[in-house]
Amino acid sequence: MNNKWKLSFLALAAVIVIVIVVVASLLFSGGEKGFDRAGQAGDSLTGKKLFTIHTGKEQAAFLMNKEIEEQKNLDLKVRLTDQMKLFGRVDVFGREIVYQMSLEPEVLPNGDLALHEKNVQVGRLNLPGEQVLNLVSNSVKLPKWVKVYPQEKVIHVQLTKMDNKKHIRVKAKEVDLPNNNISIDVFGK
Repeated sequence: MNNKWKLSFLALAAVIVIVIVVVASLLFSGGEKGFDRAGQAGDSLTGKKLFTIHTGKEQAAFLMNKEIEEQKNLDLKVRLTDQMKLFGRVDVFGREIVYQMSLEPEVLPNGDLALHEKNVQVGRLNLPGEQVLNLVSNSVKLPKWVKVYPQEKVIHVQLTKMDNKKHIRVKAKEVDLPNNNISIDVFGK
């Protein structure tokens, strides 16, 4: 019995990490590989804001779900309403278990994101977020730039510390899901 719940929580934790990685990969996916930088003013823009990406909930959820579809053995959907909602199913000992997690994003002053856990439901059972996040923190290998604080029920996504191979860095500017406004600033690195 205990292993079934542990496996379910590990699957949920993997889902959270995949969503974060999907968003990051969408931001840092490259264009043409053979682009010649000669003659560009790019180096003089180091550390300066290059542009801002503006999108809405529907477009952001569509992109996240498209990336998730490419993952093997993962049954997960993201829905952006007034909160970020993760829905999925996991097969545990031949039985399908449905889970849902609701997160409320907050843009921190430095451009990082704090995802506040609002509700975790496995089947029809509501589970304490602190225990679920504690399991995630102790059982899942997360990227260095993702920190889990179970007692505060927060996942800290350090966008400003993400390691990417490109010459850019990002900062969240605004994530206002109730008003359908998501903005991310892109800087030269």
